Amino acid sequence: MNLLPLDRALQTGPGLLTTQVLRIAADVFAVPMEGLTPSSSPDSIESWDSLNHLNMVLALEQELSVQFSPEEMEELLSIELIVALLEEKLRANGNHSGGR
Repeated sequence: MNLLPLDRALQTGPGLLTTQVLRIAADVFAVPMEGLTPSSSPDSIESWDSLNHLNMVLALEQELSVQFSPEEMEELLSIELIVALLEEKLRANGNHSGGR
């Protein structure tokens, strides 16, 4: 998988970050990427169980060079919420994409 660290992903635009999260989710949950949307969640993805939720967190941490607290892990309840938290973490770290 050709993924960028979180700070570089946001520098190229928020759409790329969403695409990267969708790619990771498709891989972790073993579903076609085309079947995923920002609103995809455990309610809409049968394979998004507690074990694969942890696998998703670990894949995000590894592929995007971020770390989540236990509290943050509990908040990752949809693709949209994952992307929002990643964007928030980047802003909190003082990295900003130029045109946003």
